[in-house]
Amino acid sequence: MYNIFETDEDLETTGIWIDYGDFRVKIAAAGQGNKNYVKYAEKALKPVRKVMSAGALSNERSLGIMADIYAKTIVLDWETVVDEEAKKGIESRDGSIVPFNYENVRKVFHDLPNLFIDIQEQASSIANFRKAELEEEAGN
Repeated sequence: MYNIFETDEDLETTGIWIDYGDFRVKIAAAGQGNKNYVKYAEKALKPVRKVMSAGALSNERSLGIMADIYAKTIVLDWETVVDEEAKKGIESRDGSIVPFNYENVRKVFHDLPNLFIDIQEQASSIANFRKAELEEEAGN
């Protein structure tokens, strides 16, 4: 049971890199071990709790709130490969590299909802932050 559910508490907040080939994103865990996430999510969701409970929160508004939460508390860094070298920043639609910051992460999440969904899944995956799996990888 512990091997399945125990996570590395440091990694939950310091993050892991998710490699997408031409770019990579460093993410923290979207769970109870990430106190910044829990605290900010509680604050951001408080005004819409009743609407959520009634099932009346629009998908667009829900995605906007979650994109805000993830851009502030989950996405810790972003690198893009340029001329075979990783550089801090995010590739924009026109191919230029824009700074890694809250606004640009939100824009990418808005423009590429499938990427945002994948990052949500990765940040919620216990396996990515599981202590037993990380120890096993270190031994190989």
